[in-house]
Amino acid sequence: MITKDNPSMNSTAESIYLSNSDFAIREQCRVREDNIAHEKYQKECIENLTKEVTHLRELLKKHGIEEE
Repeated sequence: MITKDNPSMNSTAESIYLSNSDFAIREQCRVREDNIAHEKYQKECIENLTKEVTHLRELLKKHGIEEE
């Protein structure tokens, strides 16, 4: 509404909009990268815990202890 009759203000408003849009896109990319890193970390934790459970089950079996 303010920029309707003033081309200079229109250009400024467009620049501000593009700047904010770029920030929003960068923020979305950062959030996505954080989520990917977190998912990778969770997957590694699950793999490590699975190996540990397997190892402990083998120890139980080796010592003649049955699982419940």
